[in-house]
Amino acid sequence: MKQPSKSKGTLVPRIVSLPHWPEDCTNLYVQVNRNPTGIGFPDDELPETTKHCAQESVQVGDLSRVLLEHAQDNIWRSWLLFSDELCTSPVSYAPLLLDIDNEDHDLEGAYDLTRDCLALLGSIPQFHPPNRLRVVFSGIKGFHIEARPNESVDNRAFRETLLSGLKKMKRECTEVTNCFLDGVIDRDHDFIRHTGSLNSWKEDNALRKRKVIQLAVEDFRRSQVKDILETSEVA
Repeated sequence: MKQPSKSKGTLVPRIVSLPHWPEDCTNLYVQVNRNPTGIGFPDDELPETTKHCAQESVQVGDLSRVLLEHAQDNIWRSWLLFSDELCTSPVSYAPLLLDIDNEDHDLEGAYDLTRDCLALLGSIPQFHPPNRLRVVFSGIKGFHIEARPNESVDNRAFRETLLSGLKKMKRECTEVTNCFLDGVIDRDHDFIRHTGSLNSWKEDNALRKRKVIQLAVEDFRRSQVKDILETSEVA
């Protein structure tokens, strides 16, 4: 079976993000991909990532059960929420999501870019009061900003506004519009790591694990990268 890409391909362009956190949409469904410890997201070009991958449709209210039953697995859920168990009727993306990565694993750079994105979002009335924003550390390359705007938002138009704002801040960028010297803001994401799950990978023949952790915006701003790493590290 062809596996969905995390960065392109299956997003429905005109569906907006509703003003909800996903955990408040317990009656809707998501697609879930799971892989054993140390194995990354399923990719048809990497057979070892698809051999043991489990896929299922899960009601949002049951995601905590999946996390408990498969606590050692790498777990991803669809960003898109569906109204039916077969996941054929898309409803919304939730939450509004920005994925900020540094492919060189320079977390200081990813942190700085995330901080600037938060500053821009904080100046937009749709994201007042501050509890409409939160940050998730994905475990290796960077951070997600999750947002619950006070009205529905067109995801792609929102990203263009954010990228324009970052350029006005004189951020150094490359010829690719969503790539900055200290990180990349992914525009399309079919699947995201489930908050609270483990991110495990193999590095220099050793198994590494970190927990995908959620941070309030003020906690993120008060923290240094080393503090976040210490909180996320798993023995």
